[in-house]
Amino acid sequence: MADDILSRRMLSGKSRSDVVAMLGQPPRTGYFSDWNLVYWLGAERGYMGIDSEWLVVRLDASQRVSDYRIVPD
Repeated sequence: MADDILSRRMLSGKSRSDVVAMLGQPPRTGYFSDWNLVYWLGAERGYMGIDSEWLVVRLDASQRVSDYRIVPD
């Protein structure tokens, strides 16, 4: 699902409330504090995946999505 969100650019320009309505309220985490919304996706895909993957979302001053990506921890 996360790959589909990225490939279709489904979050671009959305408001914070739109993202939360689509993906749910993100859980509190100490990871990636420089991003506004952080969603745990699960274990890193691929052979020998030892980390987790996260969907991270950055909001601009008007609380609209300006950047988002999948990152490992």
